[in-house]
Parts: sequence; C-alpha cells; structure tokens
Amino acid sequence: MKKFTFTLLFLFCAMNMVSCAQETAPAAKAPEVVLQTQPQANPLVYLKTESVTVSSFDATADWAPPQDPKAPIDGSLMSRWSSGYTDNQWISFDFGKPKLVSKVIIFWEAAYAVDYDILVSLDNEKWQTVASLKEQKGDTPEIEFAPVVARYVKLIGLKRFDPQWGISLWEFLCLGPAKDNPEDKPLAQVYPKLAAQLEKKPGAEAVVEESAVASPGAVTLEEFQKGVVYTSWGKTELGLEASDKTLEHLKSLGISHLSIMVVLTQETIEEKIINIDPKDTPDDKAIAHCIDKAHSLGMKVLLKTHVDTKTGEWRGNIIPSAEWFASYKEHMLHYAKLASKYNVEAFAIGTELANTTTAAWQKEWEAVIEEVKQVFSGRLTYCANWDEYKAVGFWDKLDFIGIDAYFPLTTKKDPTKEELIAGWRRHASEIDNWLKVKAINKPVIFSEVGYSSADGTNIEPWASFSDIAKNSIDQQEQADCLDAMFTVCFTYPWFKGFYWWSYFPQERWSPLGYTIRDKKAEEVLVDWLKKR
Repeated sequence: MKKFTFTLLFLFCAMNMVSCAQETAPAAKAPEVVLQTQPQANPLVYLKTESVTVSSFDATADWAPPQDPKAPIDGSLMSRWSSGYTDNQWISFDFGKPKLVSKVIIFWEAAYAVDYDILVSLDNEKWQTVASLKEQKGDTPEIEFAPVVARYVKLIGLKRFDPQWGISLWEFLCLGPAKDNPEDKPLAQVYPKLAAQLEKKPGAEAVVEESAVASPGAVTLEEFQKGVVYTSWGKTELGLEASDKTLEHLKSLGISHLSIMVVLTQETIEEKIINIDPKDTPDDKAIAHCIDKAHSLGMKVLLKTHVDTKTGEWRGNIIPSAEWFASYKEHMLHYAKLASKYNVEAFAIGTELANTTTAAWQKEWEAVIEEVKQVFSGRLTYCANWDEYKAVGFWDKLDFIGIDAYFPLTTKKDPTKEELIAGWRRHASEIDNWLKVKAINKPVIFSEVGYSSADGTNIEPWASFSDIAKNSIDQQEQADCLDAMFTVCFTYPWFKGFYWWSYFPQERWSPLGYTIRDKKAEEVLVDWLKKR
C-alpha cells in the first residue's frame, strides 16, 4: 500500500513539473545531456507510439521520400521522414497516454540537425526541454535525461547541417524504465534488427583489406551493358540496408551492370583544388559495400566520378590548369586503386569535363590514363557530354566510348512516338557517321541516358530540377523517349550498352524526376531487357 502511494506521488509531481513548464523551451538551462555509449544496468523498454505529427514534408521533385509521418517509428532503416528546407522543423510523437521516458535514440539520415532540442509535454501545448544538443555530427546518438512523465516527445531541429536540405531521420526511438512502463516491451522484441544495429555500433567493423566477393567476370567488348547509374549524395548511404534492397530490386528487373557515382567537389569553376566532400562524397567503406553487394548479385560494376561545384555551375565549364590536373589525377588514382582492390570491372576516368578535354589538355589526360592503367587492369572509359564526344582526343587510349546521351529529340511538348524515333535516328546516324569518318572501331555505351517524368522532357533532357518543377507530370513522355532510344539504337552494331540516369539507393517520392522506379518507363525498360 505504501509503495503504491509513493508511486502515485512521484507521478503527480513529475506531471505537475511538466504542466507548469513554459511553452516550448524554458528560459532555464536545459539538463545536461548524456550520450549513452555503454549498456545500461537498469533495463529499458521501447515506448510504443500511437501517432506522429510533423511540421512539414520534403517536396522536391527527385529527392524526397514518401510523405509518411510514421516512417520513423516503423522499425525500418529503409523509410524516413524528411522536412521542408528551413530551420526549426519538428517531429512530434504521441504515446496515446502518459509514460515515463528517460532516453531517445535517433537514427539520422545524411540531412541531420547540427543543433536540436528534445522536448516533452503532457498536453501538446506546454513543453519542457529535457535535452539541448549543439554542434552534433548526425549518426545515431543515444540521449539520456532524467526520467520524466510525458505523453508527447518532440524533436526540433534548430540548425541544419546543410542549408540546402531540411532535416531527415530514419528512426526515432523513445525508451523508458521497464518497471514504470509495464505494457511496453524491450526493443529487441519489438524491432530486433534495430536492437542488433545498436549493439554493433560501439565496435564498428573495419573495412576489409580485400573484397570477399569475386567479380562476375571481365567486361568483354562484345557484351551488352544493361545498367543504371546509382546515385548517392551521402557519406554512408551506399552501405545501408535500403541500398541493398534497391540493388536486389534492380537485379529483379534484369539489370546486369551498375554504374556507381562518386561525387567530388570544388568551390567554383576557377578552383584548382578538388576535395572529398564530408556530406556528398560516399566514403570508401560504403562504396566497397555497394560493390560487394552488386557482385554478390552477379552484377558488373562501373565506378565513375563526378566533379560538382559548390556554386552549382556545370562541371563542363570547369577551367583547367596544371594545378587542377594534379589534384584531379590524385583523386583518380585513389579511386582506381579502390576499384582494383574490390574487383571492379570498369572505371570511368571522368564525366562531362568538356572544358578540359580540348586538344590543349590532351597530354594531361593521357598522363592520367597512363597512371590509372598502372594501378587498374579493368576496362576504361570516359563519359563525354552529348555535345562533347567528337572533341575528345584520347578515345584510342580507352576501351569504350562513353556518351552521356541527353540529346534533344524535338522542339515541342507531347510529341508522337514517331517524332521521338525520328529525333533519335538523327543523333544515332550522326554517331555512326562520326565513327566511320574517324575510323573508330570501339563499342559505344550511353554512360548516362535519362528523361524526367515531366511534360516536355524530350526538348531538354538535361533540364535542372527547378526547370522540371515548372512542368506537369508526364510519365508517358518519359516512357516513350526511352522506348524510342531502344527502337533506334538497337539497330546499330556499335551500341553496346546504356546506364539509365538514375536510381537512388533508397525509395524516394519522385513524381517529376529522372528515376523510373514504379513508373511506366520501368515497364518499358523491363520489356526491352527481356529482348536483349
């Protein structure tokens, strides 16, 4: 009887403390935050959440996940919530009734909050700050605070890691003492995969010295490369479960070749130094994992680098110099060695660097190729922009001619299938004539080819997302453009493959973007792959 009275008194005091707190964050200093790194002596249970509300959703044309507020409580690291692109975005979790909570665990995506608060409430109106974190690094923080009774727990992102993004998280776990939450269960019983992930976190495995997965075999000059460009602007994304599942999906479609994109950055087109970006560049461990997963599925891999500018200027306008080439070669050798270590079948020495592939810089490119060949024995290509390929002077040093085939097909929206085919015939015939005139006897692959699912995509297939967003959705035009490309190009013997731009390592909501996942164009792709 005394024990029951004491428990009621404790709960009453704790509830009264929360209800008297100021709305949102109080003026008083927030309690000191403890980032949990060792298993607790007192057992905690996962506090089941009944509903979730959010301040906003990401609504970008080719990047956002499905708009599901409950994604962070589904136990899956393949679904996520992503906010709008301003500070002070929030997500709030409702237990349905008061519970005693003492810890939260956040599985941040690449778009994490640098500064953020954790707040609790009993009535969803008056809030108490229980943890205030500054200058954070994302990852999977385990945040402990003094036990408090609350029905609602809220995360507010005060400052974003990247001003161009919102904030995004895979999972948000609320935990509390087992003895005070008798209806809830241990995390290992509710979401065993998440519990296992957390147990592995303190002793993260090192990158293996050599790949454990053998190559499916060298890329021959006669085989047809049925591929997609696998695009990630995230440090660890290529190593996640969501990526593995996407690769399995691609394999089920009939995809046999995977082009893994690695983004490097420089400040402006005039900059002489190229950098690995802490946010955008996949790390070597994630790249290695992706290569091994692709190989385990029987896919062959093309590793290709992109150089992006922080100003958003197109890489084709980068101004070359001796210093720039020295920096560029250093990065190419690093990734060529990585490709060799993990049994990659093909390597692209560059992508759409039109200002640098003129005759004036021929010797610099030949030096890059020669040194890459000393550390990588697989096939080599360069990915020339659609209006650049004729100017490249070092095709004789490479195995494949790579063209990023964003050719304009017509000058009008809603063209007929016949008009799209005529547009492709014009460009394919031009490639054919060029090969004959130059006496080039090498396979041609479309190292990128893609259309958005927006009306008018055939006019400027390279159009930026901001331009795409002005148009209405048109999945049929995207599908027809792809069908026209296959109809025409399969009739030429030099056409030895394509890589569709693009697929992401996680499922994203993309009504207007280039990805064709679950769109009409994916059905067209599958039908043609069966014929080849």
